[in-house]
Amino acid sequence: MTSLRSLFLGLALVCAGAPTAGAAAKKATLGVFLPTTLNDGQQRFQYAEALAAKLSTATGRVTAPKSFARYEDFSKAVSEGTIDFAVVDSWAAVQLGNKATPVALAPLSGETSQRWAIVSTSKRSVKDLAGTRLAIVKGAGAADPKFVTNVVLAGDLDAKKHFKLTPVPNVESALKMLEAKGAEAALVPLAHVPQGVKVLFSSGKVPGAVLVGMRGDSDDLKENLQKLEAVAPFGAFVAVQGKELDDFGRLLQRGPPARQPVLVEAPALRVDTKALMEPSALQPVLPSFADALDVSAEQPDE
Repeated sequence: MTSLRSLFLGLALVCAGAPTAGAAAKKATLGVFLPTTLNDGQQRFQYAEALAAKLSTATGRVTAPKSFARYEDFSKAVSEGTIDFAVVDSWAAVQLGNKATPVALAPLSGETSQRWAIVSTSKRSVKDLAGTRLAIVKGAGAADPKFVTNVVLAGDLDAKKHFKLTPVPNVESALKMLEAKGAEAALVPLAHVPQGVKVLFSSGKVPGAVLVGMRGDSDDLKENLQKLEAVAPFGAFVAVQGKELDDFGRLLQRGPPARQPVLVEAPALRVDTKALMEPSALQPVLPSFADALDVSAEQPDE
């Protein structure tokens, strides 16, 4: 009986010390917030589902997808710590600050960057749009005018003073508002400009979609990035190199550096040294008498 009791006690201790299957396989949540890089809500939802499955295979952690339509909902989920991984538009990624660590860029049509365009249904210039409504995708509120001013317009125009900025949830809403005359212009990625809409201005290249990790999960992503297969419509993730996103974040918050004035190189002045050394080489210079021969346009007083 004593030996049997000892056997049961040993088994209980072993079971208590061994982790359960649920504890060993920590679950993760993937957030997808791509209101500008992908302009179709159903496409964003399908991408989240497919990428979560690939992440589960690559990391060995069961990953559940969660697609967000509004920045407020996505930012709240990040603050509450319910998101482990995320694929977001770069302008939203840099607004998260130290809450997220960029790991890789998601190429679309072979490009990891995109251009933004101010579009309208009428033939007007950006200068002519002063005081009109510009539909833009809503981000973190105060950072939205900075994105338009510092990134899109490169600091040449203050968007908050020039336009009446009209926030909308995504690119689809911006284009629909433009079509319904709810705004005179809209700011959308150049790749999403439909036919019949005129491009009034296009920006320089801006980073596109970014894969980020939260709460230390970025290390897990970096270790398994090579195992992560591409999911349409994006290509395989490209690891972030250098300080591209850091520079983009600084540009968003502070704007471009002040431009240096352009200096025109003056022509070289060549002095005839022979004339200085030999006075005899100097030639007399007579005043021009042509001015004296000009007929005055004034009539003499009578």
